Amino acid sequence: MTTNRLQNIKKRTAKELLEAQFSPREMVVEPWLRTEETAVIWAASGVGKTMLSLSLALAVAGGGKVASWDCPKARKVIYVDGEMNEQDIRDRIVHLLHSGAVALSEPGVALDNLTIIARQGQKVGMPFYDITDKEGQDELLRIANRPGVGLLILDNFTTLTETLDDENDATQFKKVQDFFLQLKRVGVATILVHHSNKSGKQMRGSTALETTFEVVLGLKAPKIGQNGRASFVTEFTKFRGKGDGRLDPKHWTLGDRGWEVSDADPEDLDADPVLLALRSLNYVNQAEIAEKLGLNPSTVSRRIRKMEAIGVLKQGEAKKMFGHAEDLRSEEALVDQELTF
Repeated sequence: MTTNRLQNIKKRTAKELLEAQFSPREMVVEPWLRTEETAVIWAASGVGKTMLSLSLALAVAGGGKVASWDCPKARKVIYVDGEMNEQDIRDRIVHLLHSGAVALSEPGVALDNLTIIARQGQKVGMPFYDITDKEGQDELLRIANRPGVGLLILDNFTTLTETLDDENDATQFKKVQDFFLQLKRVGVATILVHHSNKSGKQMRGSTALETTFEVVLGLKAPKIGQNGRASFVTEFTKFRGKGDGRLDPKHWTLGDRGWEVSDADPEDLDADPVLLALRSLNYVNQAEIAEKLGLNPSTVSRRIRKMEAIGVLKQGEAKKMFGHAEDLRSEEALVDQELTF
């Protein structure tokens, strides 16, 4: 007799759900990543996504800080790298520590809590993790479920998905989605590092990838970069929690004295998703844009005010765009109504 694997799925009445006691989700990287949440950081090659990811790994491991992002509690961090030489990883960590890019009260705690698992550190011919393969998924889930582990960083999607034939195939991506959903149930936070498409303005691969994550953070090359240094503009194109000004677009550059962070230049905000949504004339208010982008409404409002303050938008231009969008929507509704008669 065959056993129905689905018969033991847990069920609750609405009353039981309301009466249930849940452990509070804690901030891992404040204000944008909590336990049981997943994030993706994407950028073009050479922009600086690995330097930022290693900075976050050290900060979380030591209960430290990266720029204005706080990591209030020291947690064990697993960093899985699919392509970089171990010596290069070591040199990057040394630079981040010596430059003060990561604020740590006890660097030794961070170094003890941070475990690096690098493909290039394995013996020739040894297999490595593949997040599209059940064996690889099960082993990573086992490691992430160890006591004290609070963050898993996977760097990067392309080098850790050997059996994914087509990144744009939503059907193939389903097995990867299930893996990240299981990581949430384990209780850890997860950051996936990924590449942009050829334009450098969007994340590469299936749109199904974006729906999996609570946070999508793009690192875009600024109009004027700095050769030989990690330099990018941060843009949160998706965020489901309560944010603040620390989520606004910022220009980051890694120098000899750590991360230099400032407000994004007006020229670098041309691709801001809020601005693009405004110009599309598809949304009649800030709430609709917030819902579409997965942002907090206050974040949308703050970005519009900033764009008006620095001249990307004229004063009152956003209000006019919303009015124009409402007129267009009304016209379309009238046309549809006429077509029904």
